[in-house]
Amino acid sequence: MHHFFVSKEEIGEEKILLRGENFHHLHKVLRGQIGEKILISDGEGVDYQCEIQSFSEEEAVLSICFREEPHELPAKIILLQALPKGDKMEWIIQKAVELGISALIPLESKNTVMKLKEKKEEKKISRWQSIMDSAAKQSKRSILPKMENGMGWKEAFSYVKDCDFKLLPYENERGVIPTREILGKMEAAVKGKKNCSIALCIGPEGGFTKEEVEQAMGEGFLPISLGKRILRTETAAITALSLIMMQLEYATTE
Repeated sequence: MHHFFVSKEEIGEEKILLRGENFHHLHKVLRGQIGEKILISDGEGVDYQCEIQSFSEEEAVLSICFREEPHELPAKIILLQALPKGDKMEWIIQKAVELGISALIPLESKNTVMKLKEKKEEKKISRWQSIMDSAAKQSKRSILPKMENGMGWKEAFSYVKDCDFKLLPYENERGVIPTREILGKMEAAVKGKKNCSIALCIGPEGGFTKEEVEQAMGEGFLPISLGKRILRTETAAITALSLIMMQLEYATTE
């Protein structure tokens, strides 16, 4: 089922009007047919299954069949991802969106090899946002996650200062029992509070320095373990997000 994001102004009580790039893509590129079912999201968490009713020269009229159950997690996840080498960031972005993040901050730390050069940053961020948008549509997200500009530690700390939980996978943190307890507390907090937010900070290939970890802990980050093995930065990101996702999904099933 094709998936489109539209503004709330285009959504009526029984019909949705698809215009502009969305209309062109549906009508000219995808060759949408009358009677075909498509998924429409308002970008704020509401999804509608619709049926193509008619085409004109400038718009498609969609009839609303029903409002779908929410596709989003019950908490906002902000991923602070230390910049990896090569094209790993694109893969991380795609999978992180599928797993439910709301925003991603490219983080520059002491051991990051890649740096966002000022002249090329805007182009790089734009490409990463495009990858996010495509992944959101493919995975039936109800919102479009946001790609932030690159940040250093201080700016990133300020961005997530009000998050309810701040998690830092750290290779020197031993024992999964304390980690399980932390995730359990996170689940309980989500059950007891609307609009709960979680910050997850993933280190670069060389890991965070001891000083950076201590600084993060001073800002309220809780070190957690992802097991006894050393994981690559892209593996750590997906592993941690998978754990958080399953804990949050479980929080809404009881």
